[in-house]
Amino acid sequence: MNKTLFAFIISLSLLSSPTAVIAASVTDGQACSPAGATFKQGATTFKCTKVGTETLWKKTVKKTSSPAPVELFTMPRVVGMNLQEAQDLLQSKGSYLMDQTDYKGLSRFQILDSQWKVCAQSPNPGKKVPISTIVTLSSVKLTERC
Repeated sequence: MNKTLFAFIISLSLLSSPTAVIAASVTDGQACSPAGATFKQGATTFKCTKVGTETLWKKTVKKTSSPAPVELFTMPRVVGMNLQEAQDLLQSKGSYLMDQTDYKGLSRFQILDSQWKVCAQSPNPGKKVPISTIVTLSSVKLTERC
């Protein structure tokens, strides 16, 4: 048999033979080396940390970012104001989520906001609220009474 073919067959048999795979396992507090080394085991990460005269594996705690602070504004008093001016004032404070209702309950739409006046508001004036709060303005036509 050709020497090259023989070497190929031997190499192939060595590569295909079953081999035992030994996976390293780490536990919290176990001795380690060198200090500063890291080891990932599943979803847990360990860091080799110097504790006194020893170096030990310690679980690293993933720091979670704190949620962004909620932006607040003080709700102004808009009752009695022109609806358009009330909206402009709220927008200048960062409040863009508004609901408009017909104060008389007639289900009319406030198409030209400058022709309506605010009779009621929610939330109440003076209250500190997140800018994500929906402000409800109830209004009537300028020629009507609240």
